[in-house]
Amino acid sequence: MNKGLSYKKVRKHKTLVESIVEDLQGKIIKGQLEPGQKMVEAELCEKMGISRSPLREAFRVLESQGFLAHEPRKGMQVSRVSLEELENIYVIRANLESLATNLAVKNEDPQILEELRRLHHEMIRVAQEDDTGAYHKLNLKFHEVLAEASLNQRLIELIDTFVKQTNRYRVVVFSTPGKLQASIQNHKDIIRSFEKGDAEEAERMRRAAILNNIEVLREHFTREEPANL
Repeated sequence: MNKGLSYKKVRKHKTLVESIVEDLQGKIIKGQLEPGQKMVEAELCEKMGISRSPLREAFRVLESQGFLAHEPRKGMQVSRVSLEELENIYVIRANLESLATNLAVKNEDPQILEELRRLHHEMIRVAQEDDTGAYHKLNLKFHEVLAEASLNQRLIELIDTFVKQTNRYRVVVFSTPGKLQASIQNHKDIIRSFEKGDAEEAERMRRAAILNNIEVLREHFTREEPANL
């Protein structure tokens, strides 16, 4: 049984399949399951203490989200992502998140603005301590709050899928010199747009911030062997 997740005590608002999906997503994002690694059903079922039926259903979900890929004669594997595919993912994410940001500003919720300010303050603090792990978590929360403030559930779900896919490369992005300070400034600018009620400006800034990461990843892909990506 996997000690990191008790499948016998799944939270009531989550199905067993959803919990399996979340667990495997986390392992892929953290690199515990590497690109090209075969997903052996018997081994996973034994480790998780589950039957093959919910695992296979979870596989289908993860495949639809781009985390897994079915290879002829090889079965289900952790997907390998080409630079072209990754660029497409970032472009889609940029447009989804910028739309959510636009809607969030237009909804004019003062509680959302206050929460963004609080998170930004914490981000500045951990950046000064050079704690990139804590910064990344706060950054995710900041944009999660933005997405939820759009009040568009389908949009929120789509954003979550693409954010998780790009999280596989968060170490690459945040290891870029000057990235934390540029990120802090970007969040400050977004908050200022909220304060002004300028939805279009906030939308443009969020799109540009995400698209800027593509160049960082291009440089990374030129340094790494394709088999390792």
